Formats: sequence, structure tokens, C-alpha cells
Amino acid sequence: MSGLKPFFITGDKVRIRIDGKTVAFATDLMCSVQILHQTPHVLGIYEGSSVEPLSYNVTGSFSIMRYVHNAIANIGGDVPNGVSPSDVGNSSATWGSDTHNGTNVLPTLGGSGGRAFEALNPATYSQGTTFDIEVYQKFESSPGAEDVLGIIKIRSVRITKADFSVSKKQPGMDKFEFVALYVDGDLSQAQASGVGQQNT
Repeated sequence: MSGLKPFFITGDKVRIRIDGKTVAFATDLMCSVQILHQTPHVLGIYEGSSVEPLSYNVTGSFSIMRYVHNAIANIGGDVPNGVSPSDVGNSSATWGSDTHNGTNVLPTLGGSGGRAFEALNPATYSQGTTFDIEVYQKFESSPGAEDVLGIIKIRSVRITKADFSVSKKQPGMDKFEFVALYVDGDLSQAQASGVGQQNT
């Protein structure tokens, strides 16, 4: 029994990656897929003859614990584990792929990827892009080797609600609600049901 490794998915081992950026101290991710159905009725028959699917809807929410950006320059001391000393923070303004100068990754504010912060700016959210959320877990496939195991991926996400709260005994928390197009599982990938404007 001592050689067995835990294989349950738990919140203290799971990390959330938003459009390529690992959001440290992300908690309480919830995702829901709802398939609306309708029972057609015809004249002369009281009961329905079939149950037909109408739509595929994805909704959810997640929370993150906020920390100070550029911690050493702003407050001194040590930064939390897993956070770069020059990290730009983990607020929604930093979500997006980082830019590259050929060899190094530049932690620029916002980056150039999904630009999730545009979803919260009235001047830009009409043309803002969607982004992806991926839940993954790090594990050691062999001694000294660290691999990443993807658990679930939520594609084409848009933020619909953002809450911020801070209290005397709790850290600052951001909570977001979102809608999305697809949810991918371990070995399955949700596919478009037909040809529409999103595929042209």
C-alpha cells in the first residue's frame, strides 16, 4: 500500500490555465453543460412521441485569490511559491498569451492572446476575443520528471459577471461567471454540430 500514488482529482493539486497563463491560487472551478430538450406534440396524440434536443449550453464560474503584481519591487520580501518575482499579477488584466522576443517570454501586461481583460472594459468588449480555460495537474511520470496531465478544457469562453471581495480575515478574491461554446473531456472533444457562421 505504501507504493500506491493517490489518483483522485483534488483541488489542492489542480491548476487552472487561462489562455496559456497559469493562474496561481485559482479555486472553486465549476462548469455546467446543459442540453435543453423539448417534446413535440401532434394533433390527435396527447403524449409526445419523442424527446428532441434543442441546444447545447455551457456555463460556469471560478474564483482566484489575488496577489500583488511585481511583488519584490512593490512590497519586498519573498514571493509565494510558484510565482515569478516579476510576475504581472493574476488579475483578469493579465490573462492572455505572453509575448516573445525570440528567446525569452516577456510577462507583458495582458499579452497578445485571448485578451480576457477586454471582456470587462465597456470600450472594448464588443470586439473582444474569446479565450480557453484548461484544468490540469502536474505529476511525476518518473523520478525527477514532471509532466502535465490535462483534465478538462473549456473552449471559447466569455466572461458574463465579475465579483471582487475582500474582508478583514480573508484575502482578496475575484469570482467570475462565464459562458462558453464547448467542453472537452479526457478523451473526447466536442465538435460543431453543423456548418454555421463560426465555421466560415
